[in-house]
Amino acid sequence: MGKNGIVLNRMYVGEYIFKNLGHEIINMYAADNGKHYLYLNATGNYEKKHKGRIDTMLLTKSHKQNVVEVIGLATGLEDVPGANLPLERDKKKTNEAILDAQKKYINEQDGGITYGGVSILQIFNDAEQQSIFITYQAKNFYKPNGQVFIAFDSKYTNKDIPHGALLVKLSQLNWAKTSLKQYIYPESADKDYQTIRDLVNNSDLWKENKTKVNSNADIAKREISLIDICHLQNDENCFSDMLAYFMEQERYRGLWEEFFEKAKCYSNGCSLGIKLKGSYSVTREKEAKIDGVDSKKCPNGGRIDLFIRDQGKNIVVIENKIKSDINSISTDKNHSNQLRRYYNYVNWLIKKEGNGNEITPHFLIMAPNYNIPDVEEERDKNQELLVPQMSDIYKIITYKELYDFLSTKKKEFENDANFVAFYGSMRRHTYSNVNAYLYYEMEKKFIRRIKEFL
Repeated sequence: MGKNGIVLNRMYVGEYIFKNLGHEIINMYAADNGKHYLYLNATGNYEKKHKGRIDTMLLTKSHKQNVVEVIGLATGLEDVPGANLPLERDKKKTNEAILDAQKKYINEQDGGITYGGVSILQIFNDAEQQSIFITYQAKNFYKPNGQVFIAFDSKYTNKDIPHGALLVKLSQLNWAKTSLKQYIYPESADKDYQTIRDLVNNSDLWKENKTKVNSNADIAKREISLIDICHLQNDENCFSDMLAYFMEQERYRGLWEEFFEKAKCYSNGCSLGIKLKGSYSVTREKEAKIDGVDSKKCPNGGRIDLFIRDQGKNIVVIENKIKSDINSISTDKNHSNQLRRYYNYVNWLIKKEGNGNEITPHFLIMAPNYNIPDVEEERDKNQELLVPQMSDIYKIITYKELYDFLSTKKKEFENDANFVAFYGSMRRHTYSNVNAYLYYEMEKKFIRRIKEFL
């Protein structure tokens, strides 16, 4: 058996990295000495049977189930002492033999192994179960020229990945559900091995990368806020509260009026064109209860996240969806979802007030770019399509659309620490998938961690 193995290293996964600095962040940087060192998820070690057998690593992140995106390629791998030893399962116990071997290796490298002038031993010295700091040293490190995806399921096509990206399909290997590393050898999966080897050997796909840490990068300049400390970035109610609060602030009314008029819909790119007039009001958790109406005949009820009404001709309904499914709340016998109940309520309200010719309702869904909702079609008990369909009524506005708009208006809120924190926490919802954000977040933590020692 020769040194010809390939390992797929899946990164930016798990609850750990939401609150901690993931060790794999070093994989995307050259150390200060110009050499490239790698950490193999999840704990940095590997079984003895793989010792001396791995020469190539593909660094990947999850794209969707059974599909990963390749974000880096490392070749010419050399094992680092200690990484092939088993770790103690009891976190209270130390792995002295491993730790001693790692420290000796790190200190013997040219100038030690440092990033941004700080030793890797300092950067990760207080992490949970930190005995292994490095798994491999790589002779070469590359990033893809474009986007490259690997699918473990033949059902996927180019329609499942971004336009212009390369899709490589495997036919023998299954997705590793319980491990963040997956080994590929020619004797165990010959066809898939050759497919991956052809990908690795295609020089047109790769460009050498020796990026080092820039501890002065803007990425680490944003101040940590209470939103970060309390980990509220994914809390729908918290974001709805913040949206309502800042929309009602007198100093920002002009800002929001411009946004609702100029913001573009995700589906068709057309502007919303909502022209709020006069002093509008914002209501949180507006009860959508239709008085005196049989709910079996007219599904109603629930609470609208944001209900905006101006002194002119507009009612704006906003359903804020960060993590939950837009189709998940279905409580009436006609199987109508919450969107239809809000639609019914607003139309009943307009009719009740007797000014249907004067008021125009607008129905919006606010969603992160990694969780764009697909509004399902609705049918009655006889399987007849309900009219109108909510997919034709509701327009989708992404957090990226709002974030990009606010990016052009920073002077209007740069002295408001609360608004700045709200704006900054929104960034995670602008990425097309969660893993892309996690890389950004980890990179920010990495640089901040380095700056603590400078």
